[in-house]
Amino acid sequence: MEMDDFNSDGSDIEVDCEVDCEVLDHEREDEDDFVPDPLDRAQEWDLWDSDEEDDDFRGFQVDWRTDNYEPRAKKRFTRTSGVKQPIPVDASPLDVFSMIFTDELWDTLVTETNRYAEQARGQTPTNSKWTPVSKTEMKTFLGLCLAFGILKLPSRRDYWRQNKWLYQTNVPKAMSRDRFDMIWRYLHLQDNLDSALDKSDKLWKIRRFMDLLLVRFKALYEVNGFVCVDESMVKYKGRLAFRQYLPMKPVKWGIKVWVMAESKTGYVSNFQVYTGAIAGKTETGLAYRVVSDLAKPYFGSNLCLYMDNFYTSVQLLLDLKVRGVQACGTVRAGRKDLPKNRELTKKADLSKHQFNVAQRDDLTFCVWQDTKTVMVLSNYHDPTAHGSVRRKTNGQRQTEVRVPECLADYQQHMKGVDLLDQMVGYYQIHHRSTKWWRRLFFYFVTVAGYNAFVAARSAGGPEWTYRRGGYKDWLQDLTQELIVPVTARSAPCVSTSPTGASAEHDLVQINNKRKTCRECCLKHSGTNIRPGSTLMGCKQCNIPLHRECFMHHVVRHK
Repeated sequence: MEMDDFNSDGSDIEVDCEVDCEVLDHEREDEDDFVPDPLDRAQEWDLWDSDEEDDDFRGFQVDWRTDNYEPRAKKRFTRTSGVKQPIPVDASPLDVFSMIFTDELWDTLVTETNRYAEQARGQTPTNSKWTPVSKTEMKTFLGLCLAFGILKLPSRRDYWRQNKWLYQTNVPKAMSRDRFDMIWRYLHLQDNLDSALDKSDKLWKIRRFMDLLLVRFKALYEVNGFVCVDESMVKYKGRLAFRQYLPMKPVKWGIKVWVMAESKTGYVSNFQVYTGAIAGKTETGLAYRVVSDLAKPYFGSNLCLYMDNFYTSVQLLLDLKVRGVQACGTVRAGRKDLPKNRELTKKADLSKHQFNVAQRDDLTFCVWQDTKTVMVLSNYHDPTAHGSVRRKTNGQRQTEVRVPECLADYQQHMKGVDLLDQMVGYYQIHHRSTKWWRRLFFYFVTVAGYNAFVAARSAGGPEWTYRRGGYKDWLQDLTQELIVPVTARSAPCVSTSPTGASAEHDLVQINNKRKTCRECCLKHSGTNIRPGSTLMGCKQCNIPLHRECFMHHVVRHK
């Protein structure tokens, strides 16, 4: 939903229907000339055989009518909404997250990261040490990445700084900086040398991961029957063939993801990543194809789907009606087969908050005059039904304004993807990387965390899932469960218990292998001088120290 969907009164209804959105990506061209061949649609989808066939095809009116409406009744969603898998009431965040991020996904991360490390180090030998990553380390690594989205610092290396009080965290106790950097460097999702890969797919580096994740999204939770389709932008400004520029979006540069999300909670039930032109040619009927693909798993379920004016067309809504999907959305004034009557389409004929309604077969079309003209098209709303929206009149307090029911429902249900973007954007890691697929990877990991939270709350999980701090507290508990201290041998030891002014300090050999002197680290931090290592250290504090640095340590703790 573009930024033009918000008018000056704070409405989330699309209000400018006569002017195309200012979008520079090539697929935002007018698709009015695209009409799918009925024979092709019949070959792609089997026609439904049901007792309601006569209802679906009755009328076939040639033109729209503005009176003598035929009433229409909404059909009930045929699936059971809520969690599909049993979630215990006392389930921890990691228990629910593991229903999405299964052992298969963890094994894929570990296997491909180790394989890529061997391949890369074999091609370009290096003096740096590498130990194959384990599943425990990978969970700690991913938990730290999620934690970095909650506690944001200017640079990734700042999480390991201990000489400044402002930057002191517990991250060094979980994993050393060098080990984290090595895993970050070799993190991988797919074998580059696999001959079976279809490298014509622009997303081959992350395709397997996305497919596995999407299967788990669908298997864990069923939407409540109301969804919306909109685009979500994953921030990325590097070089990429299918990078998009949407000047009206909060995230202007990035990778576009088509998302179907539950209207009430923002739970992602289906998605596609947009990869731009196909073989150098702009895709014809892009909006029609995207909505059809995302809604396909729900054909025949009477799902209620909402969309903005980029997607909505008469032909799309007719085909979705045949396929058993109820759809509604704002529509551009220039779309084919819309009413041509001046009374229905011209702003001058309507005063503020007045509306006109037209009907053709199962289609309902309404024009409502707000600050700007709003046009809504639906394939299941009753043209005689009405609802209300809240509006300010003459700068006064908000009041209830009577509108057609399809417009009121659109305002209520066209917010799922916006809610998802809001929640994911709060706690998403944004550290720089030249590899575009990393941005998609961390985006989908964060989406998986949010989906798990929605499922836990729907199952009536622990009290903290819906009271206390909500999603933020849930995500903090998830990161704490994922992080298991796996500090490498080269990491400087940090005292686990503070020493008081009266504590005694003894210099003894505390290590069998040399470790970096703690006092030298503090002394030479920020310089090019490399701190030395030693076998000695303070017995009480368990900190490696040179003999000459020992007295500085004692004085520091007096």
